[in-house]
Amino acid sequence: MGMAMTSSPQPPPPPRRRRSRLQSATTISAPSANPNPNPKAKAFPLLSDVGRLQSATPTPTPNGNPNSSPKGKVLPLLSDVGSNPSAIDYYSRVASNLAGAGRLGDFLIAAEGLRAASGDAGFAARINWHLLSRGVVAALREHGLPHVLEFLHDADRIGLHATVMLDADASDAVAAACRQLLDERIMAEFVEAIEALANCGFFVKGIVDPMDVLKIFVRKRDPDMAIRYARIFPHSQLLLCNTMEAFGKRKELKHALKVFGALKDQLGGINMFACRSIIDICSHCGSSVQARIIFEGLLAEKITPNTHVFNSLMNANAHSMSYNFSVYKHMQKLGVHPDLASYNILLKTCCNAREFNTAQEIYEEMKKKEHDGILKLDVFTYSTMMKVFAEAKMWKMASNIKDDMRAVGARLNLVTWSSLINAYANSGLVDGAIEILEEMIRDGCQPTAPCFNIILTALVKSCQYDRAFRLFNSWIEFGIKVSLSLEQKGSLPDNFTFCEEHPGTNGGTILVVPFRPTVTTYNILMMACGTNDERAKSVMNEMKRNGLCPDRISWSILMDIYGTSKNRNGAIQALRRMQRVGIKLNVSAYTVAIKACVESKDLKLALHLFEEMKAHQLKPNMIVSYGTWSLCSSPNIHVIIRGIKLLIPMVNYQELH
Repeated sequence: MGMAMTSSPQPPPPPRRRRSRLQSATTISAPSANPNPNPKAKAFPLLSDVGRLQSATPTPTPNGNPNSSPKGKVLPLLSDVGSNPSAIDYYSRVASNLAGAGRLGDFLIAAEGLRAASGDAGFAARINWHLLSRGVVAALREHGLPHVLEFLHDADRIGLHATVMLDADASDAVAAACRQLLDERIMAEFVEAIEALANCGFFVKGIVDPMDVLKIFVRKRDPDMAIRYARIFPHSQLLLCNTMEAFGKRKELKHALKVFGALKDQLGGINMFACRSIIDICSHCGSSVQARIIFEGLLAEKITPNTHVFNSLMNANAHSMSYNFSVYKHMQKLGVHPDLASYNILLKTCCNAREFNTAQEIYEEMKKKEHDGILKLDVFTYSTMMKVFAEAKMWKMASNIKDDMRAVGARLNLVTWSSLINAYANSGLVDGAIEILEEMIRDGCQPTAPCFNIILTALVKSCQYDRAFRLFNSWIEFGIKVSLSLEQKGSLPDNFTFCEEHPGTNGGTILVVPFRPTVTTYNILMMACGTNDERAKSVMNEMKRNGLCPDRISWSILMDIYGTSKNRNGAIQALRRMQRVGIKLNVSAYTVAIKACVESKDLKLALHLFEEMKAHQLKPNMIVSYGTWSLCSSPNIHVIIRGIKLLIPMVNYQELH
C-alpha cells in the first residue's frame, strides 16, 4: 500500500496564466479582505493608514451609492472631520488606542493633525482618558519620567491638557516617580520635574509637603535652589518666609538675607512681616548692625515701619541704651504708637545697662497709661521690673511691685516669684528670701530647684558656707514645711507634685514640698567648699550617687579648688578625667588647669598645657595671658624664651580682637 501511495500520480500545477489572475484578484480585493481569520476581532486603522485607506475606498456615484459591494464599510475622510461628527468620533478612538498602546508620540501627531483639521470641534473631550492614563503609566514604566514630562509639555503646547485627563492611578505613578528622585536626593532633577508638572497644571502640592523639601535645601545650605523651588507654588511668600526663618534658626544669616532679597523682589516692595522676621533673625545671629542696616533701608525708601518692626529692632539692640532710646524717639516722631512690648523692651534695655532710675521712670509712665486705659501691664512687665530692682538690691521696691500686681488682680508666676526671691537674696536678706519662698507655696506656686539655688548662692557669696550645707541637708532630709489654713489648702492647684500633707493645728495642714537638687545645686555646694578639695570631691561623688553627671563647670570648680590648695597633681588628674568621661575641653578648662600650675610654680607643665591648648586650636583669653607672663619670671632661661615665643602671637591676637 505504501508503494501504491508513493507512486500515485500528483495533480498538475496550475498554468502560469491562471496563477497570475488569482494574484491580481487578491491585490484588488485587499482593502476589503479581512486578514484576521477571527470574524469577531475588530482592527482599528492607524492614522498613518488614512491616506492608503482613502485611496482604496471606491468613488461614490452621482446618486450617492458607491461602486462597491453593499456590504463594504466606507471609512470617513480626514477632511470631513470638521463637518462629520462620526468622523471625529472615529479618529478620536484611533488616537485613544494609540495612547493606550503607549505610543504617546504617535498620539500627539494624531491629536495635532486632527485638531488642525477639525478646528477644535470637541476632539479633546472625545479622548478616552482611561486609555490615555494607561499609556502614560506604561510609558513611565518603560521610558522613565523625562519621557512623560516631555509628552505632557508637548500635549499642553498643542492645547490638549493631558494632566487634567489622567486618572488617580496615573497621577499617583507620576507622583511616585518624583518622590523617588527626592528619596535618592537627586534634587536638581526633582525641582525640574516639579516645575514641568506645575507648568502643565499638575497638582504638585500633593506630591510632597513643600516645607519638607525646603528643609533639605536648608540643611544643604542651598538658598538658590530653595528660592527656585518655593516660587513654584502659589503660596510662595509664606514658604520663603518659613525658609528664611529656618536659615535663621541655624544661624545662617547670609543665606537668610538672600532669601529675604528674593522675597522683596517677588513682592515688588517691602513686606512688614518679612522685615520683622529678618530683624529677629539678625538678633538671633548676634548681628545688631545688620538689623540697623535693614531698618535704615526702610527709612531710605520712605517707608514707615510698623510697631512690630520697631520692637524687633529695639530687641536686637537691647544692649545699646542710647540707640534704643533714639529709635524710641524716632518712633514717636513718625507717629507710630508704642505698645506694651515696646515698653517692656525699654525696661529690658535699662536693666542691661543697669540704669535703674530710668527704668523706674518708664515703669511709672506705664502705670499712668494703665490708669488712663491706654495700656494693660502684663506679668512680663512686672517680672522685668522685679529683675531690675533685684540687681539694684532694692528689695523694698521689688516688694512694692508684688503689691502692685495684687492690686490689679495679676497673679505672680514662677518667674516673678524667682525674681522677688533674688531681690531679697542679693540684698543679703536670706531669711527674708526663705519667707518669700514659703509665701510662694501658700500662693499656689510650687518652687523649682532654681528658687532654692538662689538662696544657696546668696549664702555662698556671703561666705556662709556652713549654713549653706546645713540648709541643703535640711531640705534634702525634710523638704520645706509650710503651714496652710483651710482656705489656703483649698486654693492650691492640682499641679503640686511629690508633696506630702500632714495634719496641723486648728484644722490646718502642713504641706511638705520636696527639694530635688540639680547639677547646678551641687556646683554651688562645691564652691562652698573653699579650699577643701577633699570635701569638694565628696560633693561630686554624692552628685554621681544621686544619678547626676558632673558637667564642665563641676570639673572646672574642682580643678580651681585643687589649684587654690596648691594640689597641682589633683588639678591635672581632674583635667584628664574630664577628657576620659567625654567632656570636650574648652578655654575655661585649660585656663583653670594652667592657673593651678602657675600657683604651684610648675611653669613647665603650664607651658605644656598652653601648647596643648594651641594644638586644639583654642584661642587664649586674658587669664591665660597672665599665666604666660608668669613664665617670664622663671629662673630657667629656656622656659623664659619659650614663654616669650608663645606670648608674641598671643599679644597680636589680643590686639586684633
